[in-house]
Amino acid sequence: MELSKKTEQLIDALYSRRRHVELTIGIMKDGQKEIIHWNPERQEDEAELVYAVGSICKPFTTALAAKLVSEGKLDWDAPLSAYIDDLPEGYYPSLRRLATHTSGYSTQPYTMLTTIPFFLKMNREGGLFHTNPFRGYPTEEEMLEIIRTAKLKDRIYPFEYSNIGMSILGYIAGKVQGEGFWDAMDRYIKEDLGLQNTFLGNIDLTGYDKKDQPCRCWQWEKGDIIAPAGALNATISDLLDFAKINMDGSLPYLYMCHQFQAPLDKDNDSGLAWRLYKKQPVSWHTGSAGAFSCWLGFNRLTKTAVSVGINYGLVNAEQIGFSILLDE
Repeated sequence: MELSKKTEQLIDALYSRRRHVELTIGIMKDGQKEIIHWNPERQEDEAELVYAVGSICKPFTTALAAKLVSEGKLDWDAPLSAYIDDLPEGYYPSLRRLATHTSGYSTQPYTMLTTIPFFLKMNREGGLFHTNPFRGYPTEEEMLEIIRTAKLKDRIYPFEYSNIGMSILGYIAGKVQGEGFWDAMDRYIKEDLGLQNTFLGNIDLTGYDKKDQPCRCWQWEKGDIIAPAGALNATISDLLDFAKINMDGSLPYLYMCHQFQAPLDKDNDSGLAWRLYKKQPVSWHTGSAGAFSCWLGFNRLTKTAVSVGINYGLVNAEQIGFSILLDE
């Protein structure tokens, strides 16, 4: 794999300050995959690691929802109250606004009251790298209470990255399928996407925090409401295959996920979960889950895809990924 000087410098910086790096980079070009893994000694080997890919789960959630839209089971412009019973009369955001982070829901589901016990638990367990803040919270009833009590207006809100909003969308997709999000997504990954090393739940790979302390992956339970926003694990090879499916038209309904939906920031617009880079026809998403950082992006015109997996939290996998993809 030939990498630019800029990419090599980014990798040098990653290894210079950390002792346990497991770095995997994958590139797909002209339908061919090239994947390299570097171990903590920065030696290349054939290891095919499964990473906790965090929020890269969100494009999988909108892919499942897009399938259901194509089958007439969901409507992007219907309010969430069309799919959740016994909500009070009033305005509720559409599924499209949930999928584009323009619903008005806050970034996290926590209130001041629920934040205090979480931080006490996190401190006991060693910090955010070790503790999944979404394990067991919110419960289904607590999610419904968030929906009932949110004071929202019928408008497109400015982009605010919302784990709870995306999770409500996943909850609805699972409800419509009659099996819950977790089973619906596992079946979708296997039967529709054909990915063999992508799944919801927990992995054995050790991650590390900024002090080089070992951390197990964030732990998830099958009933966790926030699972649609971040409970996914995958190999770099499978992420490249997911990118290919999004590019090659084999599942035509995925095209809608990469159309402009709303403005995001000065460099990107919002698709359905995907971020759309303004300067080139690139769809991308980053993933961070405790002591893991990942990135997936692809050029919709050249059909080139890049994915990066690192077993350290809060490192810039996005910067490495873009340095490769924009250089192609």
